[in-house]
Amino acid sequence: MLKISTPFTRDQKANSYIAEFINNRIMSLLINDMEIAAGKDYLKVTYDDDEFRENIRFYFPDHYSKPDAAAAFIALLKGVKSKEAFIPDIYEEYALHAVIHSYIHQCEDNGKSPAKNMPSEARQYVMSVLKNEYLEDGERDEQDPEFLMTTFEDMYDYDEFLTYNMDYGMLDHMTAEEIDEARKSRNAD
Repeated sequence: MLKISTPFTRDQKANSYIAEFINNRIMSLLINDMEIAAGKDYLKVTYDDDEFRENIRFYFPDHYSKPDAAAAFIALLKGVKSKEAFIPDIYEEYALHAVIHSYIHQCEDNGKSPAKNMPSEARQYVMSVLKNEYLEDGERDEQDPEFLMTTFEDMYDYDEFLTYNMDYGMLDHMTAEEIDEARKSRNAD
């Protein structure tokens, strides 16, 4: 399960509902894209499948090898499906960003919204928690409950809480090793 970088509420149950909802959406996108790339059921896809390698490479920077890209995409899906907290590596974050934004652009091209409501019972519980926290102590908090719901029901903000430092954006011009070296030299100064 992807580890969410920011808690949405102080209520553990509400945060669990939100994390499960986000992970299920991401898992669905990953499975769909994997099946399209491989032309078969995702459970039958392996990292050495030539069709999958060729098609999935578009979710990664140009310098990243096809075998590494295929293995990283499969590892990303396994991490999302896991019951343990999962933080993607930098190349997996790159692919995660690509999958999310590919879906958003596809929705926009078809005149649809990338938003989806949480299941009703979970949504009601989360909304009640958000409203209580919003009105806590009789003063309005800075975050409106309806706005907060859209941050995880709509995919536009997913990068903000599913990735940890946006360094993956530099992969178009640098390798992960070069990014690490730049970070080390920056911290040494």
